[in-house]
Amino acid sequence: MTEKDLINHSQRVGKVANLVIFLGILGIILSILALSVSQGLAQRGYGFGYITIGLFMVGLGYGIRYRYKYCLYAAIGLFMILSGNFLFRFCIHHTAYLSLRLALCSWVSFRLLQSLPSMQMLIATNTLPDKSNRFMELLLKQKRV
Repeated sequence: MTEKDLINHSQRVGKVANLVIFLGILGIILSILALSVSQGLAQRGYGFGYITIGLFMVGLGYGIRYRYKYCLYAAIGLFMILSGNFLFRFCIHHTAYLSLRLALCSWVSFRLLQSLPSMQMLIATNTLPDKSNRFMELLLKQKRV
């Protein structure tokens, strides 16, 4: 195993962790908007229940970031369940919004499944996932200029 391969595994798991954290934060923000401002978001399923799911996603993302394989398994299960839920709801209602959420959850499930071997490699080599965030690097670069 070369160091370049190890960096690729580290980056793959780090990116998946960042994706799960981002989607959790997005779900929390949309749920707060649904509870306070937007009736349209509330009708689409956002609310107190999705705040709980969003907090769970954020926790799982940080668990993945700190190399807990059970958090990765739980995130895979969560996104598979969400994909099944959106598939069931899409079969009943046939809306573009549900197809978008189904595609997003299915894509995240696929990315999580792809990162399983990388997580196992990181555990075997006792290496943490990459915690860098390109958006924060861009922000810090703009502050220096």
